[in-house]
Amino acid sequence: MGKIMFIDDDPMVLRMAGFIIKKCGCQILTADCGKQGLNTATEQQPNIIFVDAEMPEMNGFEVISQLKADSSVADIPVYLMSGTVTDEIKLKAKQLGAVDTVEKPLKPEIIIGIVKNSGGI
Repeated sequence: MGKIMFIDDDPMVLRMAGFIIKKCGCQILTADCGKQGLNTATEQQPNIIFVDAEMPEMNGFEVISQLKADSSVADIPVYLMSGTVTDEIKLKAKQLGAVDTVEKPLKPEIIIGIVKNSGGI
C-alpha cells in the first residue's frame, strides 16, 4: 500500500484528499504546515507529496526547496497545489523540482491519475 502525503493549512483540503486517497486504497499522511510536513515526510517516506503553494510561515515553494535539498526525501515526486495556477507558478515549481502543479479545488480523477501513474499504488 502506497503512502500519499498532503501538506496544506486548509483542513477541508486535507479532508477531501483523505476521501480521494482512500478510493485508491492508499494510506494518507497529512500535515497542516510546512515544518510538520517536512518532519512527516522524513519520518514516513511517502510515495508522493502534494504541497499547497500558499501557507503561513513556510509556503509550498520553500517546502519543495527543502525537500529537494534533503537526500533522504529528494527523490520523492512532489506536486504543488494552487488555487491560482499560472505559467509563472508552474515554472517556479518545476525549477525547484516539482513534477507538476495541480489546481485546487482538487479533482478526484486528477489526483487518482497522478497516484496511479507515479507508482503510488
